[in-house]
Amino acid sequence: MITKLPIFYLMIFLPLVTIIMLAKGNLINAYTFAILLMIYALIFHPLISGLKLIAAKKIPENQFWYTFLPGWNWKHFSFLFFNK
Repeated sequence: MITKLPIFYLMIFLPLVTIIMLAKGNLINAYTFAILLMIYALIFHPLISGLKLIAAKKIPENQFWYTFLPGWNWKHFSFLFFNK
């Protein structure tokens, strides 16, 4: 399911758009925005990317934690965002 590109895009971009819309609507302050953005960038995005890579058998399960290392997912960028 997560290997389908539209589902992946929805799972990646919907939370980010939600955070931005909350900030634009003045529903959250700058501090909350920064915390949510850090959670998104450091936890949520690598989690979803890692799950997609495991589901597609691009990485073994024991390498899942590597997705949380900054920059590690760049070598899988074309697969993650274009399924190539």
